[in-house]
Amino acid sequence: MQKNRYLEIDFFRGIAIILMVISNFVTDLKYFLGYSENLLFWSIFALYVASIFIFISGVSFNISFSKKVVSNNLNYKHYFIRFLKLFAVSVLITIITSRFLTSGTIYFGIIHFLAISGLLGIIFYRFEKINLVFAIIFLSAGLLFRGMVLETPYLLSLGIMPTNFYTLDYFPIFPWFGIYLLGMGFSEKYYKNGVSKYSFEIFKNKIFSKVCYMGQHTLFIYIIHQPILVGFLILKYGIFSKIAL
Repeated sequence: MQKNRYLEIDFFRGIAIILMVISNFVTDLKYFLGYSENLLFWSIFALYVASIFIFISGVSFNISFSKKVVSNNLNYKHYFIRFLKLFAVSVLITIITSRFLTSGTIYFGIIHFLAISGLLGIIFYRFEKINLVFAIIFLSAGLLFRGMVLETPYLLSLGIMPTNFYTLDYFPIFPWFGIYLLGMGFSEKYYKNGVSKYSFEIFKNKIFSKVCYMGQHTLFIYIIHQPILVGFLILKYGIFSKIAL
């Protein structure tokens, strides 16, 4: 277990990545095998899981950034490197889904979103509790943009889609950065200056610590889980009709 981490954050991030793997597996079943049972439930489930994951990401960013500000050890290079790492992964996701899937290319999925959010978080950090207001603005704008259609793919990151646009993973800045800001606002209240008001010794429990460990390695789990899931479906069901070889 890594030091200087809040285990409760790692735990809930670990739960979130487990639920996300389940949600993405259902998406794979729908895409490759035409699974069509309880689609409303799974759609709501996917939104719920993504909201948790993004909220916790906002909390984590604010804690990390606050600690560096308070200790006068703020180095923007760290955040730029993190952006480049996530950006590289997101570009790879776009290339792979474009090359190997017959439809549903991921142009702005959750990794694309988190890469951009890490930079936007630096800008919005200074607004502290006012971020709750900005969160409402982003969420409201997301509802507004959802009904807009423009024949250009260059506004996808904002939530404005062209006609008949289809993708397997889509997390535009509007409204999702609003959820990220809610996480930052939550952190500002309960982890002021990056310091927790509470102590959760229960998360040192052997079982909980395993989930915490997963929460510390969510990017790695996210990268490898789809190749494993899709590989399983290929071995068991074929599914070559949806794969461009």
